Amino acid sequence: MINPWLQFFICAAIIISAGSKLTRNAAIVAENTGIGTAWVGAMMLPLATSLPELVTTLSAVYINAPDLALGNILGSCLFNLSLLAVIDLLEGRGPLTARINQGHIITASLSIITICLASIAMLGVVYFPIGWIGSETLLIAVAYIYGSRLVYRYEKKILPHIPPGKEIDTTDKSISTGRALLQFSIAAGFIVLAGVLITGASDRIALETGLGHTFVGSILLAISTSLPEVVTTITAVRLGYIDMAVANIFGANFMNLFIVFLADFFYRRGPLLYAVSDNHLVSAVMVVLLSTIIVFGLIYRSERKVFRIGYDTLLVLVGYMTAAFLLFKSGGN
Repeated sequence: MINPWLQFFICAAIIISAGSKLTRNAAIVAENTGIGTAWVGAMMLPLATSLPELVTTLSAVYINAPDLALGNILGSCLFNLSLLAVIDLLEGRGPLTARINQGHIITASLSIITICLASIAMLGVVYFPIGWIGSETLLIAVAYIYGSRLVYRYEKKILPHIPPGKEIDTTDKSISTGRALLQFSIAAGFIVLAGVLITGASDRIALETGLGHTFVGSILLAISTSLPEVVTTITAVRLGYIDMAVANIFGANFMNLFIVFLADFFYRRGPLLYAVSDNHLVSAVMVVLLSTIIVFGLIYRSERKVFRIGYDTLLVLVGYMTAAFLLFKSGGN
């Protein structure tokens, strides 16, 4: 049997490569169909880049590892927020939240609402399942569907699209929509395969090292499944599309919480959020806290910075490292 660490890193490399091609072809489809690149950043990119989280989470549910499944989702949300500091550092023109559009508050707030619903379920204060699904995850699904509609309408009406005179050079302009969809599907297939294998490797790593499903899911697995977000975010920043990069992060977090509902639906042993470790509350609270810091930064618009980045994004980076340390100290189970 292949070494689980080797299997993990091979699958992570496949996810990076396929995730890049997935996003590239999604952008081509958007351009060819006239959807627009602003919508790609806010809605379509998260659907593409969250595919690894979807596959690995459902795989964890299939092998009856609910802590690995939820840890992957919440850990990915935390890691995605830490990318805001990376954007701020790469862009390097002053505090990020002072220059990006305030419309990101909508998606960030929706993420906070859905995380709070998940936290209520994990606390176990109210036990009100509907069939085998938790009532809280059903509310998350409703919030996602309605919230997505709000974001779509806002993006079309308010947020600027591409900076004047700039176009995203995704690939050869001669590539047809049909060919782009085919390449998109092939890349998705590789991500599905790699996602299943990386989940199995993470399960073995958790058992062999004694780190536990909560820590391995929240840190190791979450980082690997967030690699497409890293690729697309850095690419967008280098092209000068800062709002698209930030929209991808908040949109991915919002999409990740919808994946919790899907995981609960396929977890037939009862409500998934009622069956997981209390240690996940650390991740959930930190996601809410760090998202709130960014919302505050978007409203206050401070121009003060340290180490080339804003105080708010620096706090988010420190918060992510603190959450990782707390999860490690918790024992992982």
